[in-house]
Amino acid sequence: MQRDIARRRLLGTALSAAVCGWAAPARACEVMTATLRVLHPWTRATVAGADTAVLCMTFDEVHTADRLVGVRTPIASGARLAGTAPGTPLDLPIPQGSTLELSEDGTHLLLTGLHAPLQVGRAYPLELQFAQAGVALASVSVDFTAANASALPAFPAFRFR
Repeated sequence: MQRDIARRRLLGTALSAAVCGWAAPARACEVMTATLRVLHPWTRATVAGADTAVLCMTFDEVHTADRLVGVRTPIASGARLAGTAPGTPLDLPIPQGSTLELSEDGTHLLLTGLHAPLQVGRAYPLELQFAQAGVALASVSVDFTAANASALPAFPAFRFR
């Protein structure tokens, strides 16, 4: 019986290692500035010829009100505010004590003038310029395209004893 338990544990460990090795590693990015925290800037993969990409992220732990006034990245020639509260030029107020989420469904940044298709699993440099905190260096992770996201295999929940 002890032998069966040892085999199950070994099989479970091997299966877990295989699943972890196959799946792409999570790329969480957290950047602290003097006024706030920036969490996980990301975008979706694009196809050849695409000129724009939606850029999402979250701002929280806002100790002092600030404004996002500029975005620079080598993958695009510019960025602008888009979604439910578009603005020109880029000037996004971030109130003190708030959590502000830039999402595909709402307000987001739109990278314009893409220089090449954005590839799944890549990360690119991102420079965020704030009125109070100055420049914050981060990286933008590229996720699956919306069409591919639903085609991902679902893994069953494993339970080991």
